[in-house]
Amino acid sequence: MKFCPKCGGLMVPRKKDGKIILKCIKCGFEVEASTNIAKEYRVEANISAESRVLTTSLVSEAPKRRLRKKEEYDQEREEWYEVALEIMSSEESGEEE
Repeated sequence: MKFCPKCGGLMVPRKKDGKIILKCIKCGFEVEASTNIAKEYRVEANISAESRVLTTSLVSEAPKRRLRKKEEYDQEREEWYEVALEIMSSEESGEEE
């Protein structure tokens, strides 16, 4: 791993204009990467068959969630705003429920 010479942040490989560069995740400093960068940043993990988690088809094939439409989200947000405004106005006037 390489660290930024300016701020000490982690330098991560990125592709830019067909070249591989190292870019700091904190300050954005960039430097052209050496040719053997792939070996330096390669992560490998060997997992034995015994340590793998077995699942059933019911777990691995979870039902698809129903996605709500934008209008539903907007309506819900408006309702929450109305409730919040009512609470704020009752607190300002000193009323309690």
